[in-house]
Amino acid sequence: MNNVNQHITRLDWDSDFFGIEVGRLSTKQEELHLKDSLFDLVYIHSKKKLINTSIPCYDRKITFKKKLVANTKISLNPAVKEYGGELTKELLNLAITSGIYSRIKLDTKLSSRFEELYTIWIKNSLNGLLADYVFTYEKDDKILGFVSLKKKENFYQVGLIATSTEHRAMGIGSSLLQKIEDVAIQKKLPEVRIVSQLNNQTAYNFYSKNGYKVDSLEYIYHLWAK
Repeated sequence: MNNVNQHITRLDWDSDFFGIEVGRLSTKQEELHLKDSLFDLVYIHSKKKLINTSIPCYDRKITFKKKLVANTKISLNPAVKEYGGELTKELLNLAITSGIYSRIKLDTKLSSRFEELYTIWIKNSLNGLLADYVFTYEKDDKILGFVSLKKKENFYQVGLIATSTEHRAMGIGSSLLQKIEDVAIQKKLPEVRIVSQLNNQTAYNFYSKNGYKVDSLEYIYHLWAK
């Protein structure tokens, strides 16, 4: 790969899950000249849009960030609760819904494993491997929305978040965000970050409305071996 092979990192989990050799390449170049590699698939992460390339871009990953004020009044919405139960059909459907703009779903060579991937994600969020908290918004014993939260070095990261399609524009998502912001303040890590996709305009507007600012944009390309 024109002396770029040494910079490709094998992604063990992705390789095992998809049953192919998957690697990751991070680049600061706008133009790449790549030759054959030992990988079946390489995720190319770039801060800049690549030029003069036929490699398809499957994600314009946008990261939102919000700085929280320590003396913010803590909300007490009884509908939002920390979830400690089993995986339900409602929760699974919400988790799958949260990934409708995922590059795994958009890439037709991977899309058959999309629902399985998000099933693993929500299961590992509930068992504590991928999340420290899972909060749900419940009404009449039904889960109408949920969010997962993971502590990083100096901030909290939202993993999965979704609201039932039949109950949107009712403040459910904002209530979930308020809850995780409360947790961040209480744990003295007053910053929350959320990863989304730039082409998900609904999410973009939602996070902006709730005070989140764009922190970074990254392009992710999928290079398949010929």
